[in-house]
Amino acid sequence: MDSLTRMVAIFDLFDGDRTALTVEEIAAELNCSVPTAYRYLKTLSSAGLIAPDIQRGFTLGARIIQLDRQIRLNDPLLHRAGDVMDEMITRLKGNLMVCAYYGKNVVCIAQAWPDRTVLTSYDRGRPMPLLRGAAGKAILAHLPDHRLRSLMLANAAEIAAAGLGNDWASFRKTLKAIRQQGYSFSAGEVDSRNAGIAAPIFNSEKRILGSLVVVVPVTDLVQDKVPEIASQLIEGAQAISG
Repeated sequence: MDSLTRMVAIFDLFDGDRTALTVEEIAAELNCSVPTAYRYLKTLSSAGLIAPDIQRGFTLGARIIQLDRQIRLNDPLLHRAGDVMDEMITRLKGNLMVCAYYGKNVVCIAQAWPDRTVLTSYDRGRPMPLLRGAAGKAILAHLPDHRLRSLMLANAAEIAAAGLGNDWASFRKTLKAIRQQGYSFSAGEVDSRNAGIAAPIFNSEKRILGSLVVVVPVTDLVQDKVPEIASQLIEGAQAISG
């Protein structure tokens, strides 16, 4: 792992349970010396991305909030998605979200969530697995082969456990079926109480950007209605892509 990769990896150490870290904890997690960890933290602190806390060590910095505001104001995907979801939610029963991805994670970037009785542990900004759940599978099915091969080599056991295939041939076959179907479906894979249906979102060069997802309680979902709901999602995802 090079220095830049290690420095960026510091952000992965912060989650809902760990909002502050000491330099010793960071050094141990990154497998580097304490002076090296201090050097990384000094660079990130100067950029406003990490902030020192006298009592707790280091926390995320205020510049991250500034960057989040910039994304909300200027991200064309967010703007297009918001308009499409506002229109869809009036005729589609369920809650909608748009997800993007990086690495092995899928992140909700926008929601239209009118039914607050439907609970989910994955709100905006919290990472979800790429290999489980409708949102991730809709993205996974459209990744290029070289990326899928790398995932298979590094995560064969996880892929098999997710029911995506026990080898490269079966993995490709599963993803091809999702591509041909045009959408992915899952029930209880991310949240045990919810089901999801997702359609892929592309950029102008047909590269996968994310997915449009409807979330409904498993107990409320009528299986015969899944293709009809998926058809509306595909239409909405195409509108966002366009």
